[in-house]
Amino acid sequence: MKRREFVRLIATGAVVGAASTAWTLETESTGPFVRGWVVSDGKPLANAIVSNGRQLTRTDAAGHYSLPTGPDAGRFLFVCCPRGHWTNDFYRSIDEAVRTGKADFALQSVSQSDRFDFVFAADLSNLGNASQEIGRKKTKASIAEICNLSPKPAFLWIQGDLGLRGDDGKRFLDCLKTATIPIRVGIGNHEIMPSEPNPKAVYERLFGPTYYSFDWGPVHFVVLDGNKPAAHIRGNSLGTVEPRELAWLEADLAAQPAGKPIIVGVHIPIVSTYADRRSDLKETEGPFWQSANRSKVTTLLARYGVRLVLQGHVHENERTTQDGVEYVESVSLCGRWWKSGAGFERATDDSPRGYRIVSVDGHQIRHRYQSSCESRVDRQGEFMKLPKTVRRNNKTSFVFNCYDAPNGSKASARLDDGPWHEMRSVILHDSGMKKPHHWRWTTDTTSLAAGRHAIEARVIWPDGTTVREASSFRVGEPPRDGQSREKP
Repeated sequence: MKRREFVRLIATGAVVGAASTAWTLETESTGPFVRGWVVSDGKPLANAIVSNGRQLTRTDAAGHYSLPTGPDAGRFLFVCCPRGHWTNDFYRSIDEAVRTGKADFALQSVSQSDRFDFVFAADLSNLGNASQEIGRKKTKASIAEICNLSPKPAFLWIQGDLGLRGDDGKRFLDCLKTATIPIRVGIGNHEIMPSEPNPKAVYERLFGPTYYSFDWGPVHFVVLDGNKPAAHIRGNSLGTVEPRELAWLEADLAAQPAGKPIIVGVHIPIVSTYADRRSDLKETEGPFWQSANRSKVTTLLARYGVRLVLQGHVHENERTTQDGVEYVESVSLCGRWWKSGAGFERATDDSPRGYRIVSVDGHQIRHRYQSSCESRVDRQGEFMKLPKTVRRNNKTSFVFNCYDAPNGSKASARLDDGPWHEMRSVILHDSGMKKPHHWRWTTDTTSLAAGRHAIEARVIWPDGTTVREASSFRVGEPPRDGQSREKP
C-alpha cells in the first residue's frame, strides 16, 4: 500500500488511534501493508476490529481490512472477536503475514446473552516437576469444578503464572484440554525467559499475542501484558505497560462505544497496597509488585470508564477503588504454590485457594471470590488459630480474616450476645506483612464463666454489604487454690 492510501485510511478513520501513535503523516515509509479478510460462518464480517499490536482498523462491508506492519507494530495481527462471534484462532504472526501478503480470520457465530458468568483465575504455578503431581491433579480438579458451576460459565480466563518453563508448559496444556468451556489466557512473569532473545517467545508460540481484546455479550474484555523482561529481578519481570502496548490500549478503549462495560485483566497489579504492606522488600528489586507506570494506566482506564480490573501475582485477595475503577487482586489457584500437598491449601493472605466468579447482567457487573475443591468452605471468613480452649487473660486476642473484604471495610466483634467492639487491622508477625482483610480484637476474658462461649465478627464493606461469621471456644474451670492453672 502506498503512502497516499495510508493517508486516506487515517482521514476516513479506517485506522483507529493513528494520530496517537508513532505512525504520522510525515513518515515516508510505514513498512509493508497486509490485507486480510474476516468472515463468520463463511460470510463477510463488517466492522470487526483488527490490530497490528499498536493500531486498529475496522473491516469494510466486504469484511476486508488493511494494516501496516512496520517497526512500530507488534509481532501479531489479531482480531477482536465481536459480540456473537468467536474463534480460538484469533491471531496471525506478522512475519508470516508479510511473507504471504495476507492474514485472514474465520470466526463462528455463537449465542451470547446479556446475562452470563465467567471465571477469572491466576497463578497456577509449577505444574511440570514430578514433585508437583498433586498440583496438577488439583488444577484439573479446579478446572472441572469451574466447568460444572451452575450457571455454567461462558468462559474461563487464566491470567498469568501458568508456568511454562521446562515441561511446565506441556503440563499446563494438558490441564487445559480437560476444560469444556472456552478459555482465554494472559501472560505472567513466570512466562518470561529473560536469557532468550525474545523473552516471551515460549508464551507467544503457544498462545500468540500477550495483549489483545474480545467481546462477550455486552462487555468488552481487555487482556493486558504489563511485563517488562528484567533478568536482574527475581521474578524475571518489571511491572510495566510498555509504550506500544499503552498506545494500543488507548486506541482499543477509544474504539468502544460510550457507556459500554469494559473489564481489564492483567497479572502484575496496576493498583495494589501489597508493596507498602511488606516490611522485607528491597528497593533494588524494582517495581516488581505493581506497575511502574501505573499513574498513566489508571488515568487512561478512568478516562474511558473501565469498570473492573482483575489482577493476580501476589496470591491474595485485595479490592480497592481508584477514580471510579475497581481494582481486584484475585486469590491464587495454587495457594502457596501447592505447598500443602494433598491437604487444605491457603494463599498468602490465609484465604483458601480459589478463583473469582464474575456475573454480568447487562451493564451490571458483580463478582465474588470462590474457594475451590479440597479447600472449599461455605463461610466468608474465619477466626484464625482460634483454640478450642481459651485461657482467661486480661489481654486475650482474637484475629478475624474476612476473605474478600474490600479496602475501607470496618470490622467489629463481640462475645456471646454482648456489645460490639471495634477491631483493628493487624500485622501478622509470621510474614511481616499487613494483611488486607485481617482484624484483631484484644479483650479481657478473666471474668468469663467456665463453659462454651460464642464469638462473632461483623465486617461492613464500603458498599454496605455485611459479613457475619461466628465461632466458639471453651473456657475451663478456674484453678483452685494450690492447683496449677488450666492448660489450653
